[in-house]
Amino acid sequence: MNNRLEKSKWSGIRMALILFSAALLVRLIYLVEIQPLAFTHHLSLDAASYDRLARAIAGGDWMGSKVFYQAPLYPYFLALVYKAFGHHLNLVRLIQLILGAFNCVVVAWMARKLFDRKTAFWSGCLIAGYGILLFYEGTIGKDGISVLLTDIALLGLVWSLERRVWYGWLLSGAALGGSILTRGNLLLLVPLIILWIVVVLRKEPSRRIIGAVGALLAGTALFILPVTLRNYLVGGDFVLTTAQAGQNFYIGNNPRASGFFENPKNIRLNPEYEEADFKVEALRRTGRDEMKPSEISSYWFRKGLRFVGAHPDRALKLLLTKTAMFWNDFEIPDNTNYYFVCKKVLVLRILFLNFGIVAPIGLFGLFLARKSSGTWLFVLFIFGYMISIVMFHVASRYRLPIVPVLILFAGHAVARALDALRARRFSKLALGLVPVAAMAVFINWKVVDEKGTFKAPLTDLGIIAAEAGDFDKALAYYDEALDIDPGYAPALYNKGNALAGQKQFDKAAAAYRKALERDPEFLMAYENLGKSYIRTGQFEEALKSFDKALQRRPDFVEALVGKGIVYHGLGEYERAIRVYHEALAVQPGLAAGHYNLACALARQGELEKAREALKRAIELNPGYEQRATTDPDLENVR
Repeated sequence: MNNRLEKSKWSGIRMALILFSAALLVRLIYLVEIQPLAFTHHLSLDAASYDRLARAIAGGDWMGSKVFYQAPLYPYFLALVYKAFGHHLNLVRLIQLILGAFNCVVVAWMARKLFDRKTAFWSGCLIAGYGILLFYEGTIGKDGISVLLTDIALLGLVWSLERRVWYGWLLSGAALGGSILTRGNLLLLVPLIILWIVVVLRKEPSRRIIGAVGALLAGTALFILPVTLRNYLVGGDFVLTTAQAGQNFYIGNNPRASGFFENPKNIRLNPEYEEADFKVEALRRTGRDEMKPSEISSYWFRKGLRFVGAHPDRALKLLLTKTAMFWNDFEIPDNTNYYFVCKKVLVLRILFLNFGIVAPIGLFGLFLARKSSGTWLFVLFIFGYMISIVMFHVASRYRLPIVPVLILFAGHAVARALDALRARRFSKLALGLVPVAAMAVFINWKVVDEKGTFKAPLTDLGIIAAEAGDFDKALAYYDEALDIDPGYAPALYNKGNALAGQKQFDKAAAAYRKALERDPEFLMAYENLGKSYIRTGQFEEALKSFDKALQRRPDFVEALVGKGIVYHGLGEYERAIRVYHEALAVQPGLAAGHYNLACALARQGELEKAREALKRAIELNPGYEQRATTDPDLENVR
C-alpha cells in the first residue's frame, strides 16, 4: 500500500513538472514573438497608470497620498519587481508568464482533488493550450495575477473540504483577499462562499462551521483590512478597498451605456483623467465644494440606480446584452486587442482553444458532476461572478477568472467522454453531444466582426509613431483605422494631432471638426481645435471652440488656458490674467497656467508677480526654464 501511494505521489509530481515545463515553454516562445511589436515597448491606459504608480511606490512613496481608485495589489507587485531588479518590463512579463505556467499546475491539481488523474491530465492540457490566458499573462496588467490568486483560493477551498483543518480555510481566505485586491467585484462572492461552507458542513458541529467561516474571513481580512486602514489614514475616508464601484456601475448604467466600456457624458475613460472627471462632474451636479471618495462613489451608484428605475426597459435590454456577451465567444477588447495581436503572433494562432470551445464543454462537465458537493462551489462561483460583472460592464479580461473553472470541468467532460468511447457506450456519448452542440451554437453566434475592432489598435500604433516623431507613419495608421470606420473619433482626433505636428493646422482643424461631428462631447478635440485656430490667427473661432468645451465642462482648465492665450494674442492681457486665475483656482498645480500667467503679467508690467508665477511654473515643469530664455513675453523678467 505504501509503495503504491509513493508511486502515485511521484507520478503526480512528474505530471506537474511536465505540465509546468510545457506551459512555460509555450509562454517563453510567446515572449520572444511579441518583441518586435510596438505595443510591447509602449505603455498606455491602465498599463501606463500601473507603471506610474509602481514607480512612485518603488521610489519610496509606499503609502501614497489618497484613497485607492484602482485595484492596489498589482502596482505594489510591480513596485517590488522594480525595486529588486530595476524597471524592466520584459522581466515583469517573464515573471507573470512563469506564474501563469504555475497556474496550469494549480488547475490540474484542483481537478485531481475534485475528480481523478485523467481529469487532471486533460484539464492541464486544455489550460496550457488556452492562448487567451497566455495573452493576458504577457501584458502589463493585473489579469494574470488575479486569475492565479483566484484559482489558489478555489484550490484551497477544495482542499479544506477534504482535510477540514482551520488553516486550510485561513489560507483560502488569504488568497481570496489578495484576489479581491486585484478585482474588487470578487468581494461580492464572499457571501456565496460562506453559504457553500455552511451547506457542505451542515452535518458537522456548529463550532466547526463557525470556525471554518471565521478562519476564511480572518484570512480575507489579512489582506483587506490593511488597505482599509491605509485608505483611512491617508484619505480620512472609510473605503474598504477602492472608491470606484459606483463609477463602474454608472459606466454600465447611464443614458449613453452600451454594456461595454463607453464614456458617460463629460467623463474621459482614461486613467489619467477618469477619477478627476468623475469627481468634478459629481461636484458640479451636486453644487458641493468637496466630496470624499466614498461619497463620490455612492453618488454615481445612486445615479446608475436612478437610470435603471427611470428606464427599466432600457436597463433590462442592457442587462440581457451584457449577459449574452459575457457568454459569447467574442473577446471584447479593452486595453488590448487579442485578435489584432493574434494576427502577428504565430503561437497564439496555433493555440486554437478559445472560449467558444471551452465554455460549452465546461458547462456540460458541470452538469455531469452536479451530484458532487465540491461542484456546487464552482456553480456558485461561475454564476455569482457573472452577476458581479453584468451589473457593471463587460470586456474579455473581466470574465477571465471563470475560464480556468470552465477548463477544469471541460477536462472532466473530455475524460468521461473518452471513458464512454472506450466502453462503446455510443448512444450515451451521442446524447451528451446534443446539449454541448446547442450551447456551442449559442456561445459561438457571431455578433461582431473582429476586423472591425482593429480601428482602436491601429490608432494606438499611430499614437506610438507620433510620439516617436514619425508623423507620416502615424497618419498612415490613422487612415487605415478610418478605412474601417470613417467617423471613428479617436482616429480623427489623433490624425489632427499628427497634422498639427506637421504644422498643417488647417487640415488638423478639419480633422478635429470631423471628430466632434461624431462625438460632440470630445473635450480634448475642442481644446486642440482651438489651438489650431490660434496658430492660423483665427482667434474668434478659437474662442468659440474653447467656449463650447466650457459649456460642457465649466472647469475644463485646458480650455480656460486656451482662452487666456487667445486674449493674450489679442493684447487683452487683463482678460488673459483673469481666465488664468480661473484655471489655477480649479487646478493650482497646472504648470501651463502659471507659465502663461507669467507671460501676461510681464506684458502688463507686473514684473514681480510675473517672476513668482514663472518660478512656480518651473517648479512644476522644469522644461519651462529653457523655454523662458527665448520667450519674448518674458524678456523683462529673465
